[in-house]
Amino acid sequence: MAATILAMAIFGILVPFTSGAQNQQVDAKRTMAVNLAQELMEEILAKPFYDPQGASNVGPEPGESNRGRFDNIDDYNGYSEAAGAIVNHDGSVASDPIAGGLTRDASCTYVHVSGQDQHQPATFIRVTVTVRYNGTPMVTLSRLVFANR
Repeated sequence: MAATILAMAIFGILVPFTSGAQNQQVDAKRTMAVNLAQELMEEILAKPFYDPQGASNVGPEPGESNRGRFDNIDDYNGYSEAAGAIVNHDGSVASDPIAGGLTRDASCTYVHVSGQDQHQPATFIRVTVTVRYNGTPMVTLSRLVFANR
């Protein structure tokens, strides 16, 4: 009888600690996801609105085969990184175990405002960065960027 009561007491004490440890892991993964999303968003926003070579298509131009060659915001459209292959701004792969299972992607869409001639270049671009964990979105950041002429 005493052993049964002791086992129940130990179980009752351990459950909150186990739950707390799981919550801590989820919080750490979410913090990592936010940091990865912010890092990529800042990198994108540091690029010019217009392509220096005058290209007007959305996405990378020929010769811009990797992120290090992107020269304007819209080059990031369709950019994605698979789990285990997220690359930091310095070119190193994110090796923190907390980053396991995280993927990251970006999209860029030109936006015409109401009343703007649709045949003229857009004055805004919407940049969206999403970080997912095992396919489920954890963090989505979106910015509307104005074209400074």
